Amino acid sequence: MKTIKEQTYEILKTRILKQEIPLGSRINIGQLSKELKVSNSPIREALNLLEQQGLVITTPNSGIHVVTLNRRDMFELAQVLYFWITGAYKYCVEIDCTEQLCEHMEETLKIQESYFEKKDAYEFTYYADMFDRCILEATGNERLISQFDAVFPLFFLGSLYDHQNDDQEWVIGLNQHRDILNAIREKRHEDVLKLLEIHYYKPVWDLRGSKREEDPED
Repeated sequence: MKTIKEQTYEILKTRILKQEIPLGSRINIGQLSKELKVSNSPIREALNLLEQQGLVITTPNSGIHVVTLNRRDMFELAQVLYFWITGAYKYCVEIDCTEQLCEHMEETLKIQESYFEKKDAYEFTYYADMFDRCILEATGNERLISQFDAVFPLFFLGSLYDHQNDDQEWVIGLNQHRDILNAIREKRHEDVLKLLEIHYYKPVWDLRGSKREEDPED
């Protein structure tokens, strides 16, 4: 049985990820307490966990708000994944586990494709991120996987935000995953790294070469 804090955390996390609590909106603890029929304490504890994952932020004199995502946020999230995934893939090549990796990625891709047919943005995005996670899992590095899982909700929120902006992004993402899987299967390792770069450095948020102080805020 989950504790009240854990149940409250799961409810709030799901609402944020599904954007039932919109990005940037203020969190009213008293209102949530009445709505969920729990005391303020488990709500505050749940919000502390969500803040550690980057889903909410606390600002002096402004209270607690759901995170907002601008162009730099998306760029930096994509960079974190790119650094992790490319390093993990190189290690997979080194230990010669790409065949097993392909099997796992293929299974995940099929599930993602099924949710594409159903036009289910939430599940489609979840399995899009799980496709990336396959490469980390293949390394067998539990610390790396744990780090990914710790910030997964924020990655997921960013991915979901991106997919909801334009349906064409669904098609692009699927095709890129297919290309990546085929390149891994055919052991075209340099092509895999190039495809991963294309996958993560989308033109809409690619800030490489820009001066930080000149970067747009959104």
